[in-house]
Amino acid sequence: MKKIKGSCLCRNIVFEISNECRYSVLCHCTMCQKSNAEFSNYTKVKKENLKFIHKKNLKWFHSSKNFKRGFCSNCGSSLFFQSRSSNEEIAISSGSLDRKVPVKGHIFYKDKKSNLSFPKMHRKFPQSAQGFFDQFIYKIK
Repeated sequence: MKKIKGSCLCRNIVFEISNECRYSVLCHCTMCQKSNAEFSNYTKVKKENLKFIHKKNLKWFHSSKNFKRGFCSNCGSSLFFQSRSSNEEIAISSGSLDRKVPVKGHIFYKDKKSNLSFPKMHRKFPQSAQGFFDQFIYKIK
């Protein structure tokens, strides 16, 4: 079985993704800007494809009425993003992974602050993509 490992900075949270995940999406929303950086890079997996090896300091913050964010309470790494109403899938910060997951597009592009330019081949949504990118499955090699 093919896997991608990931962790927080201090390695108190270590996990692995098996089989497949969604291609990465860059999010420019204000919540990502305030919790991570100017934009965030997330992949998404079915919970059945995510296994925790260590999760000693995993804490959840309810960042809005509909979503929560998982982070390490020791080093502060922002790792996960999940709907509060669904427990079937979880978004994972691509920066926490030990391998690259290719980028497919952008969401909340209208909130972009930087002058960085991005390839025209990536699809850009002004707000949420309403699940559009979930069809792009990356088979782990």
